[in-house]
Amino acid sequence: MKLAEQLAQEIVAEISSSGMKPGDRLQPEVLMAEQRGVSRASLREALRILEIHGLLTIRTGPNGGPVLTELTARDFARMATLHFNAAGVTFRELLDARVVLEPRMAELAAVKHTSEQLLALRSNVREHRRATDLEDLVRYAHYFHELVADMAGTNNRALSLMTASIHGIFDVYLHRGRSVEAMLHTAEVHGEFSDAIEERNAKRAAELMDTICKRALTLSPERIRL
Repeated sequence: MKLAEQLAQEIVAEISSSGMKPGDRLQPEVLMAEQRGVSRASLREALRILEIHGLLTIRTGPNGGPVLTELTARDFARMATLHFNAAGVTFRELLDARVVLEPRMAELAAVKHTSEQLLALRSNVREHRRATDLEDLVRYAHYFHELVADMAGTNNRALSLMTASIHGIFDVYLHRGRSVEAMLHTAEVHGEFSDAIEERNAKRAAELMDTICKRALTLSPERIRL
């Protein structure tokens, strides 16, 4: 492992243990380098690695320096997409992975959801059914999956981040080629799913999510592009 990569991991560990929050400023580069016994060049390379990954931003000027940013699932998805591109991963492969993951998420959502999350899901389905524009239909359908991911990831930040990042990748591709009629049918299935969630019927929720995901497999395989 390169020194800069090792430094980057050490800095992340220190940030995590210190309880720092987005917007907090890290120590000046000179002090950070001295404390670690490394050159400023090595430290700057480590900070650039963290900046590329969206963990911090380097501000310039008298009050500049490394500042923590809020890491979102979309940031994670963006980096994952780069790796998928480099590996030649197809859209079909991602859909196959989704078929494995999302039914289990549905089971967790049925068990772990809060009343507020259920209300949000019901509202989404209601607005989805009323929509007539394809762009709106796609938006509601995509948000539906984000809501389910939030339910499944309740009190589990790792699962929440992983599932939300996958949905970030599907932003553009998930409903490509779909018609208004197909998306309205999706809204009805989403309605059945929300019933299962309200009843805390994990088995039924998983079955419906499996159906939803497998319908997406009718899309043509394609390479993921940024």
